[in-house]
Amino acid sequence: MASVTNVKVGVCEVTFNGVAMGHTKGGTEVSYEPIYHDVTVDKYGETVVEKYLVGEKLTAKVIFAESTIANFKKVMPMGTLAGAGDARITLGADSGKKASDNAYELVLHPQNEGTRAYDVVIHKAFASSPVMLPFLVDGERVYEVTFEGLLDESKSDGNYLGLIGDSSV
Repeated sequence: MASVTNVKVGVCEVTFNGVAMGHTKGGTEVSYEPIYHDVTVDKYGETVVEKYLVGEKLTAKVIFAESTIANFKKVMPMGTLAGAGDARITLGADSGKKASDNAYELVLHPQNEGTRAYDVVIHKAFASSPVMLPFLVDGERVYEVTFEGLLDESKSDGNYLGLIGDSSV
């Protein structure tokens, strides 16, 4: 039976590697994409007769509003904190570094929920997108980051990438 209590609105709190990332602006989007192989046979030409799951992608696009060096280090993980009191992040690393070395749990928790029943969790998320830092006269300096989930082999089949629901159990 339909119920208006199932209609949800509101923003989420973003936690990456156990650390709250601060305010967001413009919303946060989660995308789940199953990837299928199309099976065809000569008799039916290009008509698909079956599909097999060959992969999945789980991503979260977050627009962060808090421009801090600590946050920049989390979303530009190949950078190095430097200077007195880690006052800057230096950029430009050797190639060949693994994304999994900087993949951590990402939790998106709806702020207007009293429980964790509607959380989105990516077990091993890493910042996979370019980070643009706009300098505008008429707007906040926000920056968009896409986190992509890597398979977490320590989890079970059906839970390799993440979950939607109660993250406290």
